[in-house]
Amino acid sequence: MELQERAAAAIRRPSFDAPEIAGALAIAAVAIALAVAALEAPSKTLAAMVVAAVVGALLARTDLAILLVVATAPLEAAFASGPGGISLTKAAGALCFASFAVTLVRTHRPLLLERGQVLVLGILGLAALSSLQALEISPALSTTSRYASFAGIYLIVSQLGGDRVLQRRIAWTVAGTAAISAAIGLYEYSAGNTSLATLAHADPNDFAFVLATSLPLMFWLLGSKPLARLLVLGMIGVVFAGILLSLSRGTLVGLGAGLLFLLATDRRRLQLTLVAGALATVAAIVVVNSNPQRFQHALTLKEHVAQENVSTRFEAWSGAARLATDHPLLGVGPGNFQFYYNDVTGRPVGTPSLRVVHDTYLDIAAELGIVAMLLFLGYLVLTFGRLTAACRSGPDPGYAQALRVSLVVGVVAALFLSEQYFLPFWLIGGLATALWAEGREPEPAAE
Repeated sequence: MELQERAAAAIRRPSFDAPEIAGALAIAAVAIALAVAALEAPSKTLAAMVVAAVVGALLARTDLAILLVVATAPLEAAFASGPGGISLTKAAGALCFASFAVTLVRTHRPLLLERGQVLVLGILGLAALSSLQALEISPALSTTSRYASFAGIYLIVSQLGGDRVLQRRIAWTVAGTAAISAAIGLYEYSAGNTSLATLAHADPNDFAFVLATSLPLMFWLLGSKPLARLLVLGMIGVVFAGILLSLSRGTLVGLGAGLLFLLATDRRRLQLTLVAGALATVAAIVVVNSNPQRFQHALTLKEHVAQENVSTRFEAWSGAARLATDHPLLGVGPGNFQFYYNDVTGRPVGTPSLRVVHDTYLDIAAELGIVAMLLFLGYLVLTFGRLTAACRSGPDPGYAQALRVSLVVGVVAALFLSEQYFLPFWLIGGLATALWAEGREPEPAAE
């Protein structure tokens, strides 16, 4: 009887919390604004409503917001930056972070606190401080905001990435958008718009790096159903062809290291790897033979600048090491190496300068300081250790192995490329932490 009275009282006196009230008021205000705007500009109002619906769906579903970020990474450089210089990555990252905040408020989900967050946020804090004393503030703040979006992605994926369904969707998103990116790059190359396979606003090395780190997850997807397996084999061929025709030597070295690591740690996949590699090689040969003159021109151009590239990179590495020792705590500022390049290498003022060091670790040391570089190295070691633990006792050792191979590819390629401000390192780290945390959860007690 008492329970019935309480239930009746609850029905008579419904209660609303603050977020629900605020949401209702916001919806009412938006509805009124749209009604007024529709009278003035119906087409623009309809477009705004579509955008608002998409944004609303992403705010309500953090998993979809994560997939949006993952999807933008390989395709980001196909487009120029949006209004105010805001890139797709920054916009998607901000939306994902807002969605996660909404999820926390709505579900009161407890946060996982772990060492990786200290390392990632430590680098972000040093980047922010370094920006304040940079020679050129604007590129420093832009670079820091880009890193902030990736730090946010690490935090969010490490909290939610233990969902097996989300893990598979991330793998398919990485594979699909990498294949699309590679196809666009190959089109730009074959159409003569670029001398090497790359996107319209991408450096070929960055283009190839993102593609290469996606390949291990593609190989993992070969365990799907037969029809899906055929699709994945096709995507592997397109991606490998894009990497080859980018002529990025650093990326190819990273891929070689990843292959050797895979063969040393998981011989069971040797046959499958060789079959997919043969298919990828055939695809690359077909693309090359479709226009051999263009490939020969690209190869000749690469050979002509090869010696100059080696010389300038040695100079860049030496100059970055000098800047790091002169500014060990905060470096010269994010994105500011290019403004010191001529001075530290002794080149005359006015000659073209390198924008990046072409070594991720020296790049961080020069721009953010030696402390930030050590934090980054610690982050990589921690990620590798967590993936190794997940390979041994995690819920899906194959998935963890694919991520570990991706990490090896990235770590080795990063010796020759500056890739700290691209998604792969931070997505892999977030997933590694999620897998590690899932493996640490105690088994439910048997009743």
